[in-house]
Amino acid sequence: MPQPGPAGHHDTPRPIDRITRRALVVWGVALLAYVLAVAARSSLSATGVEAAVRFGTTSSALSSFAVLQLVVYAGLQVPVGSFLDRFGPRLSLTVGCALIGVGQILLGLADSVPGAVAARVLVGSGDAFVFIPAVRLLPAWFPARTVPVATQVTGLVGQLGQLLSLGPFVALVALHGWTAAFASAGSVTLLAAVLVVLVVRDARPVSIDIDLTDRDPGSGTDRTTDEAPPVLRDAVVAPTPDAPSLRRTLLDPGTRAGFWLHFVSAMPAYTFVLLWGFPYMTRAEGLSDETALSILSVYVASVIVVSPLVGLLSARWAERRLRLVLGAVSVQVAAWAVVLGWPGPVPAGVLVMLVVVMGVSGPASLIGLDQARTTVPLRSQGVATGMVNAGAFVANLLAMGVLGVVLDLVGETSPALFSDRGFTLAWLSLAPILVVGVVMAVSEDGRLRRHLETLPRP
Repeated sequence: MPQPGPAGHHDTPRPIDRITRRALVVWGVALLAYVLAVAARSSLSATGVEAAVRFGTTSSALSSFAVLQLVVYAGLQVPVGSFLDRFGPRLSLTVGCALIGVGQILLGLADSVPGAVAARVLVGSGDAFVFIPAVRLLPAWFPARTVPVATQVTGLVGQLGQLLSLGPFVALVALHGWTAAFASAGSVTLLAAVLVVLVVRDARPVSIDIDLTDRDPGSGTDRTTDEAPPVLRDAVVAPTPDAPSLRRTLLDPGTRAGFWLHFVSAMPAYTFVLLWGFPYMTRAEGLSDETALSILSVYVASVIVVSPLVGLLSARWAERRLRLVLGAVSVQVAAWAVVLGWPGPVPAGVLVMLVVVMGVSGPASLIGLDQARTTVPLRSQGVATGMVNAGAFVANLLAMGVLGVVLDLVGETSPALFSDRGFTLAWLSLAPILVVGVVMAVSEDGRLRRHLETLPRP
């Protein structure tokens, strides 16, 4: 909340009405941190076969690396949101980049499963500290009408991290080895932490109006003073230690509706992209490494194309956000039906179609963040964003674990044993998770609508 100025002065922050150059610089550094976080998150998928060989893991053990990272990521979303509301985006981003950097370096040095697990815990912890602070910066530096689109662009640019892991990072592993590649990635992320400290600020300085008429408490009369010109003060979205309770935010209908929209949108696309897509295409479908990497890159390109459109639709048709998400889910289900029903090995062209359609998953999941803003107070949006952002990762850690277990149960315990039949059964095993997500998304959207109907109209 805005605080009163010096005695007798009443300040009202002017709304942010334009995007400044400094806002773009602050946002750009936050985007860099997010790109590196996504690159670290997806680096294990791009090197999944090498990881299986290096650590001598089974399918379920390899899956557990990614699952553990996502468990940590999802489990920390609420604590990180609370930390963010209290200490601000700058410190949160710094902590995140530092943890990711150290985790990547330790993963490069690890030569056993316990060491790799510990490293991925650090990476997952740091990853949790990056996205929601980057999103929280937006209301502080951008006009309110641009925030939904800027949120989508943040997610869009983050996909460049996947391109880094699929292209330059894989090449670095091939040329200089596992240790050098991960140590280099970690060092770059540590440098990003330094850049965050130097550039990012929690709130944009904005002009305020000062009422120079003060009432003399002794005489009961007004007096005028010319002691202070207009000043600058941080925008009201700076850290706020008096945020509402976690329970109240969790029970907020906007938070709950946003969580389930996020949960259902990106599953099983994230499962495919973050871990199992590359082994599936190269080992089960017989594609070359280069072709598989190219197909995963097409997914990133699809996200880049779709994101701005989804942001515009979410901003314009706020009352139809559930329909937008269910539409995105439906086209993904149709694409998967084609792939899983294909007789014999799936052609590369069909897999390209699949990843193009799945490209809507990430942007659609961010609609959940927009939904939460409809009812959550600004001072507790860090916690609410963390709760919503956990949705897709809860869904996908369940999916990754189930998929790895199913592959082991059908006897495909290593990449050399992967087959089209085994993966078909594994992908189909994710259907119950998707059904639960759809049912809960519809239910919570109905609850949100009923809540909004009880609010007084402006």
